Amino acid sequence: MRFGVWDVSATGGLAGPPVVICGRFRFHRIVSWLYHAEGAFTRRRMTILWWIIGVGLALGALKLLVVWAEPYMSFVPRRGPTPPPPGFTALHLRSPDGTRLSGWRTEIPVEGPVFLYFCGNAGNLDDRRDLLARAAAAGLAIVTFDYRGAGESKGRATETNVYHDADAIYRMMIDTLGVGPERIVLWGHSIGGAVAIALAHRRPCAGVIAEATFRSARVMARRMLPFLPAHWFMTYRFDNEGTVPNLTCPILFIHGSDDLTIPVEDSQYLYDASGERGQLWIVPGADHNGIYEVAGEQFYTRLLLFAQQVSDPALRAR
Repeated sequence: MRFGVWDVSATGGLAGPPVVICGRFRFHRIVSWLYHAEGAFTRRRMTILWWIIGVGLALGALKLLVVWAEPYMSFVPRRGPTPPPPGFTALHLRSPDGTRLSGWRTEIPVEGPVFLYFCGNAGNLDDRRDLLARAAAAGLAIVTFDYRGAGESKGRATETNVYHDADAIYRMMIDTLGVGPERIVLWGHSIGGAVAIALAHRRPCAGVIAEATFRSARVMARRMLPFLPAHWFMTYRFDNEGTVPNLTCPILFIHGSDDLTIPVEDSQYLYDASGERGQLWIVPGADHNGIYEVAGEQFYTRLLLFAQQVSDPALRAR
């Protein structure tokens, strides 16, 4: 007769192998393989079973660790006042969930391209003061903001709410500042490039500039932790390599040849995936954060030329 999860013979012994029933699921094949014909586990099969259990527990612990650590590894903000540099004024807005965000903007012209800038994952806008002040002096019109938890912005950044916040500032540019989508050029550095690429996939824009940007978060995880399968359990994607082929706007990839944080091959890979819409500029001798310093005035000239080309219908048609 059958009693519980074991088949019990008329003599009271186990009529193996057992059938394990859990709800509607039967795991009889695994248990039959592990169970000895006489009804007792062999030492060798018990060792294999404990290895399976141990690996399962280790992977479960790794998954919990990855999910907990993702926000802290992806964004390393620094709170504090971020007074705007010369050429900028302070900017404040609310995200869709009511979180207060702060940023900077230049004067917005009535025509011509306007850059929506997304910074990297660490620090705050004050770390980009020199970059953006030089950009404004070179004639670039720019709108930017700090991610949640950075500068004067509230909350804590995640991949999902950064996308929502990007949508909010994009809408503000259109509804409040009067900048049409055909004039908006999305410019992002490092993880900011991923935010720009994702926004370009959701919303119309003139073009994208992805500076020192990676292929995807999972590729970065495999590169940083080659001996741990952390990428199996990641919920953050920042999937540039999956999104770039589906973009319909022009995109310029910029990368330093000596970047030790994100290899230049990542931009080369994304450029190859972009087809005829892509451009690639590799700056010799530049590292991850110093592209604008190494390139000098050519950096801003190149950005402005690209923006003018993609936002001017006459130039875009050539």
